[in-house]
Amino acid sequence: MLPSRAARGVLALGSAAFVAGVAAASDAPGPVAWALHLPGFLPAPTRLLVMALLAGGAALLAFDFFRVGPKEHTRARGAKRRGARQPGAGWRLPRWSGWLLLLPWAWFLWKFEERTRFLGDGTVWLKNLQIRNPNPFSEPLASAVWNGYAAILRALAIPVDPVTAGLLPIFCGVIAAALFWGIASEITPKTGSRMIAFALIATMGIVQLYFGYIESYPPVTIAILVYLWLGLRLLRGADHPIWAAIALAVAVASHLSCVFLAPSFLYLLLREESSWPRRVVLALVPTAGAAALLILLGYPPSRWQRAFGIAARAVEPGHAAALYARPYGTISLGHAWDVLNAVLLALPIPALLLVTALADAATPGRREPGAFRDPPAAFLALAALPGFLLAAALVLPVAPAQDWDLSSILLLPLAVLGVRAGFSIPSLPIRGVRAAALVMMGAGTLLSFVLVNADEEAGLRRFETLVGPGARITAYGRAYGNEILNSYDAERRDFPRALIHAQRALDAEPTNPRYWTKKGAALYELNRFDEAIPVLEEAIRRGPARDDSYYNLGNCFVRVSRYPEAVASYREAIRLTDPRPDYLHNLAVALYHEGKTDSARILWTDVVRRWPDYTLSRHSLILHFGSDAADSGRGGGEQ
Repeated sequence: MLPSRAARGVLALGSAAFVAGVAAASDAPGPVAWALHLPGFLPAPTRLLVMALLAGGAALLAFDFFRVGPKEHTRARGAKRRGARQPGAGWRLPRWSGWLLLLPWAWFLWKFEERTRFLGDGTVWLKNLQIRNPNPFSEPLASAVWNGYAAILRALAIPVDPVTAGLLPIFCGVIAAALFWGIASEITPKTGSRMIAFALIATMGIVQLYFGYIESYPPVTIAILVYLWLGLRLLRGADHPIWAAIALAVAVASHLSCVFLAPSFLYLLLREESSWPRRVVLALVPTAGAAALLILLGYPPSRWQRAFGIAARAVEPGHAAALYARPYGTISLGHAWDVLNAVLLALPIPALLLVTALADAATPGRREPGAFRDPPAAFLALAALPGFLLAAALVLPVAPAQDWDLSSILLLPLAVLGVRAGFSIPSLPIRGVRAAALVMMGAGTLLSFVLVNADEEAGLRRFETLVGPGARITAYGRAYGNEILNSYDAERRDFPRALIHAQRALDAEPTNPRYWTKKGAALYELNRFDEAIPVLEEAIRRGPARDDSYYNLGNCFVRVSRYPEAVASYREAIRLTDPRPDYLHNLAVALYHEGKTDSARILWTDVVRRWPDYTLSRHSLILHFGSDAADSGRGGGEQ
C-alpha cells in the first residue's frame, strides 16, 4: 500500500470509529464514555445538527479514501504547480479585515456561554470572587488576574455575578483566537492551509474554556499559547529568546503545573547560536522570573509544593482519607480509559491527525521526510509529551469529567502538535474535501460540548450522570459533585431534589459534617423539622465548629416552639462566625417568643442600625413595637 493510501485509511477509519463511538454513547448516555456521550443530552434538533456534522465529515473522509488512485499525489502536485503559476485574480479583502471576525467570535462565545457551573470549580471561584477571598490555590497569577478583574467590576459599581464574571473568559477567548491564527501561521506557512489549521485549532474541545468558564484555566491557556507561539517564532529567528523565557515564567506563575514546558525551552536554548554562559543565563530566566512573580503575589516557596492540591481546599479537617482514595490505580485500564476520554473531549481532531501522522511515519518504504523531523515538530513534541505524561499520571479525587479543565491545559501543546503533524504529512495534503471533512467534524465536536453546557437542563442531566449511581469515581468525588447539585437545587428552591443530592453526598462520605448539615437544611425547608433536628445534631457532633449547623438547628427549634434551645443554638452560631444580620435577627425572634421582648427589641434595633438594607428586622420592630421603634433604630444608624 502506498503511503498516501495508508494515511488516508487511518484517517477514514479513525473518523468512522469516532463517530460510531459518539452515536453509541449518545444513544444511552452513561458516565463511562464521558467524552462521547454529549449529543445524547441535547434536544432532538441540535442533536441532529451535531450528528450530521460528525457523520458528514466521516462520510467525506471515507469517500476521499475510496476515490483516490495511486497517481493522485502526482496529480495534486501538478495542480499545485499550475495554481502557483496563475496570478491571484479577483478582488481580495484587505488583510486587516480579518480582525473584524473577532466580533462575531466574541458574540458566539457570549451567546453560548456556560449556563451552569458544574464543571471544574466554577462555583468555588465565583464565591471567592464575591466574598473577596483571593485564595491563589495552585494558580497564583491566574488568581490575581481574576481578583483584579473583580476589583475593577466593584470599582465600576458592577455586581460580581455569573454574567459579569463570565466576560473575562470570553475576553480570553478573543485573545486566544488571535494566538490561534499566529500559531497556525507558524505551523502552516501557506495561506490556504493556514486558514484550515486555524479552523481546526479553534474547534478543539479546549475552546469550551472561553465560553464564560469561571476558573483559572482561561488565563492559563493564554499564557501557554503565548509561549508556544513565541517558541515557534524563535525557531525561525523572528524573536529574541528572552521573550520565550519570560512567557514561560508567566505560564508557570499562572499555574504551577506549567513547569512541564521546561524541556521544550531547553531545546530552544540548545538550538541557539550563542555562547554557553549566555545560554545558562537565559535558562535561569524562567525560574527566577516565576519565583519573583510568585513571591510578589504572596505565594512563598512553602506553598509551591501544593501544585496539585486544588481539590483539597473543599475537604473538612480530618477527612483526608476520602480525598486521597482512588477508584483505580494510575496504571490500570480504568485510568487509561479516562485519559483517552480527556483526549477525545479536549482535542479529538488534532488527536486523529496525530495518529494519522504517526501511522504515516511508520509506513515501510517511505522516501519523503515525515511529519516529526524538523525543529518546530521537535519543540512541540517536547512541550506535548511531558504534559501528556503528567495528565496521564494524575488520578484526581473528583470525577475525571468534572476536572477535565486541568487535563486540557496539560494537553494543549499536544493539540497544537497534532495539527502541525497533520499538515506535515507529505502524502496527505489537507485541502478540498479532506479539509472540509475535518473542519465539519471539529465543529461538530465543539458544538456538542458547547451546546450541552449552554443548555441548563442538558448540563444538569449530564452532570447528574457523571456523579450519580454507576459512575466509577471516588467517594469524595461523588460527595463533592452531589454537594454542587445540592447547592444548585437550593438556589432554585427545589428542595426535594436538594434532599436527594444531600443524601447522596452523605451516603458517599458519611463522616463529613457538611453533608449532614446540608441534609438537615433541606429537611427544614421541606417543613420536616422533627426529622431535621437529629440530623443537625449529628452534624454538630461530627463538626462542632460549623456555625451553619447551629443556625439551622436553631431554625428547627423555633418551628417546633423549643425556644430556649433555639436561643442557645443561635448564640453558638453567632459565637463561631463574624456578625451576620440573619443570625442576630433569628436570635431576636427566639428571644421574643421566649418572652424576653426587651432583649429582642434591642437586637432588632441593632440589626436595623448596622444593616439598614436588611428589612426583616425593621418589619419585626414595626409589627411588635410600632413604627417609632423602627425609625429610632434607623435613625441611630444615620448618626
